[in-house]
Amino acid sequence: MSTPQPNYLEDYIESLVSRGVKVSTRKQYLSDLKKFLIWMKVYKGDIELGTLKTLNDNDIEAYISYLSDIGYSDATFRRLLSVLNRFLKHFNIYSPILQDKPKERPLRPLNEDDFISDDEMSKLLKSMRKPSKSEARNHLIERNLAIVCLVRYYGLTPKDITSIRMNAVNFFQHTIQIDSNRSPLIITLQDEHLEYIRDYWNSIDKEIRPRYQSNDPLFVAFFNLTFRFRFNYDTGMPQPLSIRGIQEMIKDEVKLAKLRKISAKHLRNSCILDCLSNAVSINNVLTYFRLSDQFSIRRYQEYLSNNKNNTH
Repeated sequence: MSTPQPNYLEDYIESLVSRGVKVSTRKQYLSDLKKFLIWMKVYKGDIELGTLKTLNDNDIEAYISYLSDIGYSDATFRRLLSVLNRFLKHFNIYSPILQDKPKERPLRPLNEDDFISDDEMSKLLKSMRKPSKSEARNHLIERNLAIVCLVRYYGLTPKDITSIRMNAVNFFQHTIQIDSNRSPLIITLQDEHLEYIRDYWNSIDKEIRPRYQSNDPLFVAFFNLTFRFRFNYDTGMPQPLSIRGIQEMIKDEVKLAKLRKISAKHLRNSCILDCLSNAVSINNVLTYFRLSDQFSIRRYQEYLSNNKNNTH
């Protein structure tokens, strides 16, 4: 998704130049702030300076939730919010949340509310399998089940899921390859979860269905008014489901199941906890979940140590 660079962002970067900030640091700031503007364009509808200045605590909390669901490491999470805090202060926009949240991330101990329990997961899946009053939602039962299972049982982030292409899916070997900055991750799917994906894929009209062994996205956006999956005729391929689309879907399914607020982060947290509970080595956990260092899993280890009889 491409978002034009507004003049006020260029002015801010120029102010960093005048203060002698290193080129590498300026490039990092620019990259981090572009992530925020992409979110702002989707969430607020535009990236005008006037809109920026109207952001409130609820908006900032929504952005923080968005970053959490993507699954960034603690270090990246803190950096993104710290850069945003400096950026907003430049325009005399002050957010107590932004000042406190980066400090909270590495320090706050995990508690049971940070995970989805087995009982909650069972209720969620049972609810998701049932048709509802929404005809559009009923078209997406298999797709939604596949996505929720990929997060909960394989620890994928919404960002991982939107990036899956058909040439990374092998229906015969039951595998999906996830690309990352490190070596590619190959996950082996349980039969039930593979069937969700296969049934969803087959439910798409053949003329717009993601082509097997192509660069088409596996998960496709859906137009609720026409009950059809979206196809981008400019690119000649289906339109990928967005990160926000995944987050909103999980939110809606959780609400339909009458559960407390549960996000992709809760599902992924439980997957990480499962691995540690099953004595998977620290190095393997770090590699599999693409975590930056051992500090990233310290809170999970502390939670396990303090809740030895707790299961999820």
